[in-house]
Order: sequence, then C-alpha cells, then structure tokens
Amino acid sequence: MPNYTILTEDEKTAIRQNAIRNLEYGMYALEVDLESEKIKSEIDDVRIDQIEKEIAEKEAQIAKLLS
Repeated sequence: MPNYTILTEDEKTAIRQNAIRNLEYGMYALEVDLESEKIKSEIDDVRIDQIEKEIAEKEAQIAKLLS
C-alpha cells in the first residue's frame, strides 16, 4: 500500500465511507430497477439476472471496503 503523508486517518476513513455510501446509492437504484422490471407485463429474466448480479457485486465491494 502506498505511503500517504498528507491524508489523515480521519480523511481516509471519510473517503472510504463516501465510497461505501456511493455503492449503497447505486445498489438501492438497482433494487428499484429490479422492482420495476418485475412488475412489467413482459418480464425480462435476463435483465433481472443482470441486475441481481450487479447488486451482488456491489455487496461484495462494500464487504471488502468494510473489512
């Protein structure tokens, strides 16, 4: 890992929290998309699978940032 000489630990924590927040925003938007997709008259199973994979990826990213 690089050596940071100017960023404080509090600043690094804030950046990490902001990254997690942005991932959660994206994940929530995907959940809304998923709900919308599931109520269509012609459900696209491929799109539903894609959205679910994207949600899982964001969950994995968040978990990694929290560890």
